[in-house]
Amino acid sequence: MEKFSDYERKAVIERLETLKNIKLKPVGKSKVFHKGSDGLYYCIVGGRGDWHAIPKAVMEQEKKGQASVYLVIARWLRTKIEIYGGLLKPLFGSLSPNEQGNFQFDLKMPTDGILSIKQVSGTKFKKLDEFPAPPYSQFKTLSKEKQRELELLAKAVLK
Repeated sequence: MEKFSDYERKAVIERLETLKNIKLKPVGKSKVFHKGSDGLYYCIVGGRGDWHAIPKAVMEQEKKGQASVYLVIARWLRTKIEIYGGLLKPLFGSLSPNEQGNFQFDLKMPTDGILSIKQVSGTKFKKLDEFPAPPYSQFKTLSKEKQRELELLAKAVLK
């Protein structure tokens, strides 16, 4: 699975801030865990595959129960990114930690704007939005041969 780069993550964060009319700030040095100006915590995971993981620190925050954690799942589909969201609480206690202590899960194919998780029956994450993937993200999905061809073309044009 190709992970989200800072380009994709930034695009998702900006879109989420606009949709929810909030500002997000990272919790510590985390790229995945943020606190919103609305008082909620946000865990933003994404990538090209169906396997994802929630960091241990996020589950610990949910366990404290002082503020809800909103899970945002960004599905990167070559030319577009779909954003789904919902409260983390239904997953708490249902997922097993991996060797690093993170809690992994697999996505089911979305149906009628609802995304579910294979390991936890009945979970539903609502589609919030979709938007074109940043150009760099689309470039990364090309074959290495096609990437080299475009790089050579760009160098020739820029001469």
